Amino acid sequence: MKIEIKKLEKSKVEITVVVPEKDFSAYHDRGLKKVQELVEADGFRKGNVPENIIVGKYGEMAILEEMANMCIRDAYIKAIDDNKIIPVADPKINITKIAKGNPLEFTIIVSVMPEVKLPNYKKLAQEKIKEAGVIEEVTDKEIEDVIEELRKGRAKYQEHEHTDVEHEHKIDESTIPELNDEFAQSFGENFKSVDDLKNKVRENLKLEKEQKHHEKSRTAILEGIIGETKTDLPDEMVEQELERMFAQMKHDITRFGGTWEEYLKHSNKTEENIKEDWRKDAVKRTMSQLVLAEISLLEKIKPTDVEVETELVRLLATMQDVDEERAKAYLYQALSNEKVLTFLEENN
Repeated sequence: MKIEIKKLEKSKVEITVVVPEKDFSAYHDRGLKKVQELVEADGFRKGNVPENIIVGKYGEMAILEEMANMCIRDAYIKAIDDNKIIPVADPKINITKIAKGNPLEFTIIVSVMPEVKLPNYKKLAQEKIKEAGVIEEVTDKEIEDVIEELRKGRAKYQEHEHTDVEHEHKIDESTIPELNDEFAQSFGENFKSVDDLKNKVRENLKLEKEQKHHEKSRTAILEGIIGETKTDLPDEMVEQELERMFAQMKHDITRFGGTWEEYLKHSNKTEENIKEDWRKDAVKRTMSQLVLAEISLLEKIKPTDVEVETELVRLLATMQDVDEERAKAYLYQALSNEKVLTFLEENN
């Protein structure tokens, strides 16, 4: 069997295969058996129709095609194993020569995992963290604004009629509680005074600022690395990400009692319109995963089996009908991504 590999654009490879007549003929008995399992003829039990009757009724090609299917499958597996090819989509097969007593010749074109050329990601991470600066301090004005909202939240609303069908709801100013220890105590036994309430608000605002700063910093790091990463992204990988985004959206809509058709009607868009709107985001998501996976490989960063199993137990405790193998794969990737991002943040 002669196998030649040729790299094409957009991370595709063309696999050209020539199978000598002797090797191709070796598939005859298995090909015939497969056809016999499918055809029927008067006077013969299914699976026992003689070859000459099959050929007379369906032609020689019926058997040759089954032989070719088996041979192509074996050749494809050998080609990707021997050449360390990682397909990311189903292959497209074109048989260029098939006849009894002749070699079998065919080509396979398949999109593969692209080569990823990373920039100096450690240096970029350092730069982005410096650009993000320090976390802003919580101001007294911010605390006062939150407490004012809490006071208004306890107030009663008055209904003012504008027309027969329209109403406006306004806060009854006289029902806004005073800011005193009694008001603070209404939030629970942990609050004895106004100062306790203000301290808690400050603490929550600080955590919120830290989280936003953390997310902003990570986003900047990842976008910076993606912007300088060189790769030839296969269209199929972007389409697969779009399908995942669609599946998640449909799941969320159903979970809240709606339907996909209602969503399309309400948004006044077709699926193709939405795909085009989401395509840039799908490219970014795909690139993010490629970049994180490549850094994980280079830095030998990966979660332990114990970490994956621990998260799996938590997941199974909150969700039903979960495919454990798929869940493990998802958790492995999620934990790996988290470790890589932490590595980039701390490598400063």
